[in-house]
Amino acid sequence: MKYLYKHTPEIILLIYVLLFLGFKSPERNWDRVINSDGKGYYAYLPAVFIYQDLQYNFVEGYEWEYYPANRSVFKEFRQDSGTGKVNKYFPGMAILWLPFFLFGHLLAWLEVYPMDGYSLPYQYSIALAALVFLWLGARWLQKLLKQFGSGDKTAAFITTVVTIGTNLLFFTIVEPSMTHVYSFALITGFALTTYKLFHDYQPKWFVKSLLLFTLIFLIRPTNALVILLVPFIAGNREVLAAGFRQVISERKTVIRGFVQALILLAVPVVLWYLQTGKPFVYAYGDEKLNFLQPHLLSILFSYNRGWFVYTPAAFLALFGFAGLFSNNRFRFYWLLGFLLVFTYVVSCWWVWNYASKCGQRVFIDIYVVAGVLLLFLFNSLHARIMKQVLSVVLVMLVSLNLLQFYQHAKWIFPPYNITGNIYWDVFFSVDKKARTYIPAESIANTNEFSNDLEKDKGQPWMNYATRNDTVYHLGKWSSKTDQKRPYSIGLEDTLSKHFTTGNRLIRVKAWVLSPREATEASMVVDFQLEGKSVSYNQFILDKYVPVETWTPVEAAFYVPRNLPQTGMVKVYFFNPSALYKLYVDDLSVDFISLKDEPDYRKIEGVLMPEKKTN
Repeated sequence: MKYLYKHTPEIILLIYVLLFLGFKSPERNWDRVINSDGKGYYAYLPAVFIYQDLQYNFVEGYEWEYYPANRSVFKEFRQDSGTGKVNKYFPGMAILWLPFFLFGHLLAWLEVYPMDGYSLPYQYSIALAALVFLWLGARWLQKLLKQFGSGDKTAAFITTVVTIGTNLLFFTIVEPSMTHVYSFALITGFALTTYKLFHDYQPKWFVKSLLLFTLIFLIRPTNALVILLVPFIAGNREVLAAGFRQVISERKTVIRGFVQALILLAVPVVLWYLQTGKPFVYAYGDEKLNFLQPHLLSILFSYNRGWFVYTPAAFLALFGFAGLFSNNRFRFYWLLGFLLVFTYVVSCWWVWNYASKCGQRVFIDIYVVAGVLLLFLFNSLHARIMKQVLSVVLVMLVSLNLLQFYQHAKWIFPPYNITGNIYWDVFFSVDKKARTYIPAESIANTNEFSNDLEKDKGQPWMNYATRNDTVYHLGKWSSKTDQKRPYSIGLEDTLSKHFTTGNRLIRVKAWVLSPREATEASMVVDFQLEGKSVSYNQFILDKYVPVETWTPVEAAFYVPRNLPQTGMVKVYFFNPSALYKLYVDDLSVDFISLKDEPDYRKIEGVLMPEKKTN
């Protein structure tokens, strides 16, 4: 067993590789490795080494070539400084990625891929970088726990909990070009080298600690707050003071460390100057920290990405403060102070939820703190049965995290703001649901039309020839569609009689059954004017309808704002397949008038009207 404990980081790495192969598809334009904020962090490398263009005029080219044409994953990271465009992100990630980028460049040349910085070899090289830093972080965490007195078994278990039982998993596998797995590794490495600096002094530990701290700052400047961990790591005032005296006495070591740090810190200054002619630029525009507007409770407990809601193992780790308090009050106050300051600062960001998926992402960077607190929690439990209970609870939380990883990776959790209703609606679900969540406070008026298909209700309903009495959900009738009759029972009516405001949407609900994968079937809302379609909108059913199971589906569509009240709408299900039938039952159409306020003109999850093209 000692062999397994020793090689826990390698076992964790193998699990990550298998999950990457199972959940990530970099060859698909919507699932590239270099994505989201990662496009900005990465852009320095092709800008310098391929295009020699620090104004980033190549962005549109790679977006067109490698990403969805509808620009659904487009990321604008260029800010106009007045004297030139500047990349709003710090270049720390580009420094870390440089060897991996060069490796991808070599692979592209060997495998005859375009050497443009974004073809598949580059995508996989960045994925490799994330896995390498995950392994480093796990290895350094396990070593640090041993430095704090952990046995092999406990250190291996806690390392597994931190890496498999938290959202570090999602941001290494699904979004590997985000900063968090790299910051996790570097901050853990900084804690380890700093520990050795104070407890096993050698000049090299100061140089390594300063180098890691500089990289931490260059990736996410707010993470420089980890400097507050130094007294905690030292353990007491005497060790802290003695360590600093030793460092100061080593003049050559201090000079060497600061020279390396200054060289790295010069990188963004040089890049800013080349881009704008100015040595210092605030590149985030209107995005900033609002220190007078913290969101402490939300960032920790909100259903909308709250840290403890989606990473309960981290909440459980907080009970380690009790053991820390009785063990070392100096460490207790410094670690608690750091966590409070860090939480306060990150909660002040202008968008406090950081548009995260799979929980709150900014805390991933400091998961070394969660690991150490779990160790103090274990050490505070003297009864063997209590340690066993804690281990069982942590295993359950790891299992919950794996479920939520699956739910977020498969978009079972929607990518937009999550309410308590949404959270509990999908809590144990493993199938993606076609649901729309419209805030009750946004609704001014609702006109509801429902049809159980048990009889012909006449206008405004249509396509009654598709009624079928062999397969049904409730009652004895449904609507059967196939290539012969592809249009289900639906609704056709004018808009004038249904809305009271100019901010309008139509919500469609039904139960559907498909004997085979519904690859061609869709829900259709077609807006027309004078007999001609002006906005044809489809909601594709394929990902939402399991085979041979009656399934509820729901979608909502904004009415085009420029469509007059004399316009018409047709609502129906469309199935042109010659291979399978689609059955529709218990159809309802809601005409919802929303309050005509900015917050309600683009509710997340409600489909914007498609523009008609000729």
